[in-house]
Amino acid sequence: MTTTGTNKSDVVVVGGGVTGLATGALLAKGGKRVTVLEKGNQPGGRAYTREEKGFTLNYGPRAIYRPDTGVFAELFRRLGRPKPTFGYPEAVRSYWADGERWGAVGAKAHQVMTTKLFPLGTRMAFAKTMLALRAEKPERLGDETWGAWVDRHTSDPALRRFLRAFGTVNTYTRPSDTLSARFLVDHIQRNILADNAVGYMEGGWRSMYDAFIDELQRNGGALVTGARVERLEVRDGRAVAAVTHDARYEADAFVCTLPAQDAPSVAEPGSELARELAQWAALEDVRACTVDLGLSRPLRSDDATYVYDVRHDLYYSVHSESAHDLAPAGGWMLHAMAYLSPEEAADDTLAAARKDELVAGLDRWFAGWRDAVVVERTLPNVRVVCARNTPTQYLRNRVPLRSQAAANLYYAGDARDLPGNLTEVCFASALEAADAVTASVRATEPIASASVN
Repeated sequence: MTTTGTNKSDVVVVGGGVTGLATGALLAKGGKRVTVLEKGNQPGGRAYTREEKGFTLNYGPRAIYRPDTGVFAELFRRLGRPKPTFGYPEAVRSYWADGERWGAVGAKAHQVMTTKLFPLGTRMAFAKTMLALRAEKPERLGDETWGAWVDRHTSDPALRRFLRAFGTVNTYTRPSDTLSARFLVDHIQRNILADNAVGYMEGGWRSMYDAFIDELQRNGGALVTGARVERLEVRDGRAVAAVTHDARYEADAFVCTLPAQDAPSVAEPGSELARELAQWAALEDVRACTVDLGLSRPLRSDDATYVYDVRHDLYYSVHSESAHDLAPAGGWMLHAMAYLSPEEAADDTLAAARKDELVAGLDRWFAGWRDAVVVERTLPNVRVVCARNTPTQYLRNRVPLRSQAAANLYYAGDARDLPGNLTEVCFASALEAADAVTASVRATEPIASASVN
């Protein structure tokens, strides 16, 4: 799609990932004339989904927490649309490996007390620690880290390893020791201990963002791809236009959903906006190495559909066992991930070593995978989330709702200063930004604009 000339809208949204598309859909549903600008040739951002040879591949991580009762459900309720269909993994088919020990922990007391992953003494310590976790008051934890919380509640080495791994797999963060205990305890209590805590979307994440695009366009909004914003023009303390290489998009309000690390690229050098955006560009993000495999057949004879290597922070999940349409009949869609520490993400040699560990795990847990591969995609160093939830970064030094440099510029995305984890922050910030813009931008009559080809 190519757009030329000057275009006028009520609102311009910069970025066509899930946050930008959700924000645009909400605003269009509320009667605003919205233009969403996406630099890539396809929308979706880190949620981009493609099909190949009957397999559905998402770009990187893909879990949605509490899709039936959480902020995701609220978003679709506000849009007046049915939610995409989800499949839910079974806890008894989720296996953990700690050295030579192997077993499913499950979600019920009797399963925990009979797991082969832990010796008897560790099982008893685990039950006691889980009771403490359920009763904990997150707001009282201050700046305590998850590692300190774990060490304070158990001296059992095997349980300490498991709880650290549990923190990593539920936040994608390696190591989890440095995470805010307040953040992680709150997340576990609200999401992981809930029914149907984690869902995998049938049809891939495209089922979600296609719904946003449809809602945007059916209400008169526009999605422009291949439209990299080169600068946001700011005059007298207000944003007036988003400028691409061949067009100018004027609006009464703007919403920036770019990753905090990338957002400074849209500001005029030396401007107040540039100085504002620069303060969040140094946020430490979360990264991972992922391998997606479309396999022609199942590779395990037991019931395990999920394997987590506790000692190496390696994750393997047969997503098509939960969301069956991700693979053709008789096939498997296997997602593998090696979580990267900041040091590993910053060093190509260390990142490559993590990939080698991930592949070695495939050889160990899914023997014969090489002969069964139909589709393979590797992302060696993908950004999962823009801000690591350490005590100094959780709800602090984060991106606010409104810009101080431009009164009509709003921010949304997973670096926002909102509680939550992963996509929860994306959806919550989309809702908040849409509400704020709706309250501040007066509805106007349609304005003729340049044609869109």
